[in-house]
Amino acid sequence: MVLLIGLQAAPLQGAEGASQPGAEGEDKRLALFAAERTKQFGADNLLTATALLQLAEFRQVSGHDQEAEAPLTQAISILVQHHGPDHPEVAEARTKLARVKLRTGQFQAAHTLLESAATSLEKSLGADHLNTASARVNLARLLAAEPEQREIAAHLVETALPVLVKRLWPDNPRVAEAEMLLAKIRFSQGKMAEASQGVSKAQSMREHSLGPDHNLVAESLRERGRYLVAQGEFTAGDLFLRRSVEILERFNSDSTRLELAESLERLGESLLQQDRGQEAEPLFTRVLQLREKLLGKEHPTLVKILNDLALLRLSHNDFPNAKALFERSLAVTEKRLGADHLQVAFILSNLAQIELRQGHKEEAERLFERSGAAAERFFADDPLGLSDWFSRLGTLLHQDGAKEQAMVYFHRAETLLTTAYGKDHPKVVQIVQAMQTLQTLPTPAPARHATPPPLLQETKAPATLPPDLTRKTPLPELLITPTTITAIEPESLSKVTTAEMAAVPVLSVTPKPTPGVVPKTAQPTNSEPSPSTTPQEGIQHGFVIHLSCFALDSAQTQLLEEKIRALTLPVYHKAIQNGAHKFTCVFSGPYPDRSKADAAASTIQNKGGVATPLVKRYSRELP
Repeated sequence: MVLLIGLQAAPLQGAEGASQPGAEGEDKRLALFAAERTKQFGADNLLTATALLQLAEFRQVSGHDQEAEAPLTQAISILVQHHGPDHPEVAEARTKLARVKLRTGQFQAAHTLLESAATSLEKSLGADHLNTASARVNLARLLAAEPEQREIAAHLVETALPVLVKRLWPDNPRVAEAEMLLAKIRFSQGKMAEASQGVSKAQSMREHSLGPDHNLVAESLRERGRYLVAQGEFTAGDLFLRRSVEILERFNSDSTRLELAESLERLGESLLQQDRGQEAEPLFTRVLQLREKLLGKEHPTLVKILNDLALLRLSHNDFPNAKALFERSLAVTEKRLGADHLQVAFILSNLAQIELRQGHKEEAERLFERSGAAAERFFADDPLGLSDWFSRLGTLLHQDGAKEQAMVYFHRAETLLTTAYGKDHPKVVQIVQAMQTLQTLPTPAPARHATPPPLLQETKAPATLPPDLTRKTPLPELLITPTTITAIEPESLSKVTTAEMAAVPVLSVTPKPTPGVVPKTAQPTNSEPSPSTTPQEGIQHGFVIHLSCFALDSAQTQLLEEKIRALTLPVYHKAIQNGAHKFTCVFSGPYPDRSKADAAASTIQNKGGVATPLVKRYSRELP
């Protein structure tokens, strides 16, 4: 038994998918066989479990993941009854069920299953076993979805790699896959040198063991190109991306066609950054065609490419096609996320921009109102987040020549902040100054360059605006892997993870510290107050800043704490258990409101050198 690593691979559900000849009959045959085993041997017999696993595996391969969930769950129950919860066969079945949960968008359930599998295998087989290492990589792949969990994910891969090399061989494709995962994690953390070194190593390993024209080599080439483009090395990056496309063109399976679409999209994005929109447009068109054919016309992965194509058509003043593409994107997004999500607000703003450019003022205002209403519901209890969104919207409208509409949103941002924090709050002063500056500037002509400033994507504020008028943390993008599904759920923006909840230093109503949640390090005396000592009855609200996680007893914990303490900000660390592994995570706070937490995060980033301090809101019952 060998646990599989590639948990996020797309299901085999091409245009023909489960409708292949005999698939339906085979499903019925296996279902009947499982029913006969149940009748003959009983619902708790191991032979029944085997039949259920066969049925579930066939349904997974056929693309019927939801229908595979029930037989897998039943089989796990039987295996636990006979072998106990930590048996390797139970761990393998849980890993298969986690794959199903991922493909059906049940991220937290998949996380729990993979964590259980990794812990069980370490108990039953030991830390130096191949299956244990594979389970760690599976869990790391999932944890890499959460920014605050990425250091833990990297640690899991780093502990798994020596075991994979020892139990397999240095150039084994599974070793290369783990190296690729570690490189992607490091890239997401902004550690470019480590990421580039890792992906280059994975490419070399794959070429040596699989040959230069394998589809996995194409993946490594794509990632190398992506990292080079991210560092502004477009010529070298494009060469790797084109080589990836060239290799994948030779394959014709559904999975490699999807890989080809991703490589084409990455190349198109690079060309866009170089103001080569005319070259990017046919690539994006082909990406859309490939994904529509393989995944259907309402799949969430189509949203980004629809938006990119719409923006390109808008740059050519092709308003009808741009509008049609945005409307398709809106329909998919509303169906997936609901009408109150920020992505919906972004797309509505783009549609309003199209109407405004055509002189349809009334329709534009109606769409802007819908957009603003969606954003208001999304930021229902976060006035600073909503004001930042209105400020950015005003900035982009002014860049596009809609000065009057831009001022409306700047005024709304000012009103929100004044009501929440008072007229002397620094951000209120900045917005007022920005409005005064914009009022003295001539209205720019609407953008006509190759890539207009999209309302959908993160942009930088113009030089006339305060540099921190836009949000430090990018607003959520609509992406489609399990990684992004968690990133775009509204609740993920307002709630901390279970581990972080345990780390938040809640103040009890009585002076006696609450065991297990009081910071291990004393907070220094400074100008930033901790949460009120008279919280609302029964509940505590506030904000913390997640800085980083390290292995237990790491000297980096103390170094980071000293760095934050030198900024006269509160800091503490907390030991966090993740399965069989323990880590020390460093936090700053708690802070009573968002403005103080944002100000502290800005100080930590600009003066403390911490690349991605994450402000997290918590709301929890007091004991």
